[in-house]
Amino acid sequence: MSPVLLAFLLAAFTGALFVVVGLGVNMWAPLLLGLVAGIVVGDINLGLRVGATCALLGLGFYTYGGATMPDYNIGAIFGVFVAKQVLGSSATASIDEAISQGLIVATAIALLMSLFDILGRASTTVFQHGGDRALAKRNLGSFQRWHMAGTIPWFLGRFIPVFIGMLFINRYQVVSDFISRLDWLQRGLGVVGSALPAVGFALLLSFMEIGTYWPYMLVGYVLFAYMGVPTIGLAIVGLAAAGIYMKGKKDQALAKGGN
Repeated sequence: MSPVLLAFLLAAFTGALFVVVGLGVNMWAPLLLGLVAGIVVGDINLGLRVGATCALLGLGFYTYGGATMPDYNIGAIFGVFVAKQVLGSSATASIDEAISQGLIVATAIALLMSLFDILGRASTTVFQHGGDRALAKRNLGSFQRWHMAGTIPWFLGRFIPVFIGMLFINRYQVVSDFISRLDWLQRGLGVVGSALPAVGFALLLSFMEIGTYWPYMLVGYVLFAYMGVPTIGLAIVGLAAAGIYMKGKKDQALAKGGN
């Protein structure tokens, strides 16, 4: 597949997916887009690892009510491609080093995408005013057209940067060299990269009933920290544990119903 066609397809996919999210179907997640990028580059494990880390970084940035924030969804895509290129260009680079390099670029892209998000959201006011005028004239057909046209800036707000970025993805080293020349920026990204996953984990744990499900958390921790089980393995174990738990609850309900 040619680089231009690949860039176009990924850009169209991300733009369309962002519009679908605006319609109420929430599929906009770094883990999902990291998985898609991993499938494209032929390394699903790499896509899941970069996507999962970007998801935690996004949790650390989440504003809980604010609209615009760094877009680690797009960052995950670029992070996977960069990490794959690092692995392919250096025979001595480990997967952890490649992921670290990919996350640096992913963080820079995510911060840049916040500007495109603001521009895309601001430009929708043109269509909103057009819809208001149509409603004032009680022209429902015109209002519907203005409403649908309002998705265009949302689509282009992801399509344009992804398309341009993918065309120049082979020049990712320019971004890395720029960051490396700015010590303060490199230190800042390093602090962010270390702190935000911890904040993300803390926020995630705050929504979980740890008091009830703490044994599962300990099992997961032991499997990851001491036995080196990869992310996919942990997901399978978690799915099995959830199935066992739900089956137990169902059996309890049936037993109570029989009595």
